[in-house]
Amino acid sequence: MPKTTLPGLDETTVGLDSVLHTSQRYLASAYDSVSGLIETTYPILRESRPASRGRLTDTEQDIFRAAVVFSGAAIDTVFKEALRNCLAIQVEASESARDKYIQFVMKYIQDGPNLDTKNVAILLASRESSDILTRAYVESLTNSSLQSRNQVEQSLSALGLKGEKDLYIDAKRLDPLFRARNNIAHEMDMTPSSARGQGKRSRRERIISEYVDMCHTGLNYCQRMLNRLQSTLYFPE
Repeated sequence: MPKTTLPGLDETTVGLDSVLHTSQRYLASAYDSVSGLIETTYPILRESRPASRGRLTDTEQDIFRAAVVFSGAAIDTVFKEALRNCLAIQVEASESARDKYIQFVMKYIQDGPNLDTKNVAILLASRESSDILTRAYVESLTNSSLQSRNQVEQSLSALGLKGEKDLYIDAKRLDPLFRARNNIAHEMDMTPSSARGQGKRSRRERIISEYVDMCHTGLNYCQRMLNRLQSTLYFPE
């Protein structure tokens, strides 16, 4: 049986002293888990069945489904940690990040067409109004599961990566991973007809190369984002 492997990630440029170190650690942990499922757990399970050929069994599919969930979780965690640790830096250093921040502030102090007088009063009365706004901004971007291309693009813009056109173009390649992850996490990967019917519960089936490509695309996209963000971080003297 040919060895099933998960390709490696781009080399990281995130150092141990970087504010992105925690995000990098999360990504490395996710990669280890996904590669372990694909390169170690699956082969052991495969060797335990008599037929060396044929499509994946239900249990084997579950191994790869778990890899998809880990990969989706990596995108969520890596991006959110980057947002928590870098937004305050980027809104001061990046014009495009600052523009997105100002748009948020405008919405924050509005109540429909009118001013939200309570929020305005809180800001005016506080010595730390900037910190209040930054915390609210971070929360608005991280308080829900990040599992869509739109959320990825929104996060890129907030982080001041608007000029990194290739990241926006390649974000569409995350769509298959997001769809599969959501089907697995929210619908047990059951087909619509099976979920509504009776008898045997059929689930979506995919080939190994689909799973591996989805997982690697998602994980390596995170690495590319971290490397690009690292190169844009600015710390004034």
